[in-house]
Amino acid sequence: MDEFGITVEEFINAINEFKNVSDQINDGWRIYENKNEIHKSYLKKESFINFDLQGELTLCKVEYNIFYNISYAVPSFSFNVWKSNGTLLTLEEIRQLSFIHIKREDFYSVITQQEHPLFGRPYFIMHPCHTAKLLAQFKLNSRNIIVTFLSLITPLLKLELPLEYGL
Repeated sequence: MDEFGITVEEFINAINEFKNVSDQINDGWRIYENKNEIHKSYLKKESFINFDLQGELTLCKVEYNIFYNISYAVPSFSFNVWKSNGTLLTLEEIRQLSFIHIKREDFYSVITQQEHPLFGRPYFIMHPCHTAKLLAQFKLNSRNIIVTFLSLITPLLKLELPLEYGL
């Protein structure tokens, strides 16, 4: 199978198209553009979601980011989830929130917590090597690689992707 990769310009075009749909449906995604270092531009969405944490409904703030991974030439996904008291959810709590049941070892091979390459703070990040393998299967049939990318990972992360993005 061919390895997948996009240029930073293709990434910027894809996030702009994605943002246009987000604006039309009021989905809340914003672009943070870095004109000096265009590869550091990214999409961001913040929202509040109720999660069932250990049998108790807890309001959490969620931040999602889609940025360009220059090493793998793919979109990368990062996120953080804070409880109302300001503490971050643990990786195990994140795994338990997933729409699909996935073994701990498998989940940890896909998502880890590490220093964010743009923000310099800890974020949960989906491994880009898995992203490249996944997107290689869809590269010829994708109208927008960001939509394709998100549609593949939303079951893991309880991120809703309205159908309007696919139209």
